Amino acid sequence: MTVNHTLLEQTAQRVMRRQTDDLDRRLPEWARRSNPVVRRELGVYWKLMTIDFDLIGRLYLINLGVILFSLLVPFLFMLFMPVAIVSFVVLPGLAIVYVLALGRIAAAAAASMADERNHGSLDLLRVCPRPLREILYSKASAATWRQVENIGLVLTGVAALSLPLLVIHYDWLFLAQDQPIVMRLGLALALASSIARIPLEAALVASIGVAAGSFTRYRIAAMLAAILLGVAYFAAINGVRLLAGEPATRLLLDLALPLLAPLPLIVLCFRLAARRVERE
Repeated sequence: MTVNHTLLEQTAQRVMRRQTDDLDRRLPEWARRSNPVVRRELGVYWKLMTIDFDLIGRLYLINLGVILFSLLVPFLFMLFMPVAIVSFVVLPGLAIVYVLALGRIAAAAAASMADERNHGSLDLLRVCPRPLREILYSKASAATWRQVENIGLVLTGVAALSLPLLVIHYDWLFLAQDQPIVMRLGLALALASSIARIPLEAALVASIGVAAGSFTRYRIAAMLAAILLGVAYFAAINGVRLLAGEPATRLLLDLALPLLAPLPLIVLCFRLAARRVERE
C-alpha cells in the first residue's frame, strides 16, 4: 500500500509539473511560476489548478453557434430562457468571488511591494540580471497567480452562463425583431468582451497594487490605497457606460471600454512604480 501510494503521488506530481510547464511555456518569462521572483512570492502556492482556456474557447464557440443558428430559428432563444434562472442565481455568486479575487490581487501586490521597501530587499532583487520593469511585472504576476483558481472559475462561469442574460439585455436594447443581425452581432461581441475583460482587469488591479506599494513602506496603507483605486476605476467605468443614451453608443461602450481602458492604465501604473523605485 505504501509503494502504491508513493507511485500515485509521484505520478500526480509529474502530471502537475507537466501541466505547469505546458502553461508556463505560453507565458512571458517574467510571468512564469518558474521565474525566481514569482516563485519566491508564491512559495508553496505554486501548485495551483490552471485556467482551462481550451474549455473556455469551446464554450464560447458553442454559444456562438447558438447565436448564429438563432437567425434561422428565431424562437431558439426562448428555449434557453429557463437557463436564465440558473444565470440569475449563479452569476451574482461568481461576481462576489470575482470582486474578492480582484481585491486580494490588489492587496497582495501592494503588500508585497511595501514589504520589499520596508525591509530594503528591493535593491537585492535589482541585482538579478533582469530589468526593473520585469521584476515589477513578476511581482504583479505572483499576486495574480494566487487567485488563478478563482479567476478560472469566474471565466468558466461567464463563458457558460452569460448568454441568456445578454439576450435579455440586447433584446431590450435593440429589439431582436427589428434589428436581428445587429442584435446577434452585439451578443457575440459582448460575450467575447465579457470573457476577455476578466484577465485584463486582474492585470490592472495587480499593476495598481504594485504602484501603490511602491509609494509607501506601510503595507496597510498600500493595500487600502490599491483597493480604493480599484473601486474608483470600476465606479468610473460603469458610470460612463450607464450615462450613454443611444443604443449604438451604449453598445460601443459595453464592448470597447472594458477592453481599452485597462491597457493605458496598466502601462501608467508600472511606469509610476518604476520611476518611484529608481528615484530611491
